Amino acid sequence: MPAIISKAPGKTILFGEHAVVYGFPAIAVPLTAIQTKVSILPRLKNNRSLIRFRNPSWKEDIYFENLKLNNPVRVTVENISKLIESKIPNFEMTVSSSIPISAGLGSSAALAVSISKGFSQFLGIKLSKEEINDLAFKSEIVQHGSPSGIDNSVVTYSRPIYYISGQPMIQIKITKPVHLILADSGKRSLTKDVVKSVREKWENKPNIINQIFEGIGDLVKKAHPAMRNGNIHLIGKLMTQNHSALQRLDVSLPELDHLVNSAILHGASGAKLCGAGKGGYMVAASTLENTESIRDGLLSAGARNIISTKINPT
Repeated sequence: MPAIISKAPGKTILFGEHAVVYGFPAIAVPLTAIQTKVSILPRLKNNRSLIRFRNPSWKEDIYFENLKLNNPVRVTVENISKLIESKIPNFEMTVSSSIPISAGLGSSAALAVSISKGFSQFLGIKLSKEEINDLAFKSEIVQHGSPSGIDNSVVTYSRPIYYISGQPMIQIKITKPVHLILADSGKRSLTKDVVKSVREKWENKPNIINQIFEGIGDLVKKAHPAMRNGNIHLIGKLMTQNHSALQRLDVSLPELDHLVNSAILHGASGAKLCGAGKGGYMVAASTLENTESIRDGLLSAGARNIISTKINPT
């Protein structure tokens, strides 16, 4: 029997981090330059299911039964089994990923989506994208506590989206390519911890934090038509303003601010941190002509890794 193989891209939120958790809009895009791949085979010679994890910095084999109850792989597999009311046969799953972990690039969402697609096929059914998205969201809840649902949605549909929690997402039709350069600050953080810290600020100073969220929401509304029209200069300007708002939420770091400033200095139309913050990557928007200069500038500024990609017209 050939292996069942499924893939899912990374993602970045271009506008609206944190505010999206509180009902404000956000815009997210898939990052097809990085991805998670899952390969599944029946395990016939051994009565224990095996998971193989493979990425550039981590290799581990572990039996499924030894995974913690809140492990995202175990949660996703067991939720699929419950959904289709099927027992889990013995299997061998290999998970490989080029998506950096704890970097704001959707590694957990891509894992949940790729397993949901692949394991359901392994059990002989084809789930709709809505069902895959729902399964991935349940896994995200275990991972992050109170996610908005934007990560699993953009990864599932692999299209740029305008998203408000609890409302039908809107797929954004891009008319011109948007070039993105992402740079690693070298710092790592847990989304759950950063989201918790923002919630504590919101509970202690709701008026001040809501004002920041409202400002972010206004930026997102302006960015929506700019994304459709491919107005890279306005996109960049709004990204930089969004970064300033995230600084006021105290989720940035000097390392991230330094990379943002370097990207703009070397020709980016704008830049901001990715994901929850307190570490991970920043993302810059650019014309094609300036991407090389920005890349070199970021490396000189101390970026640990660079990812260059683009959002193609849809």
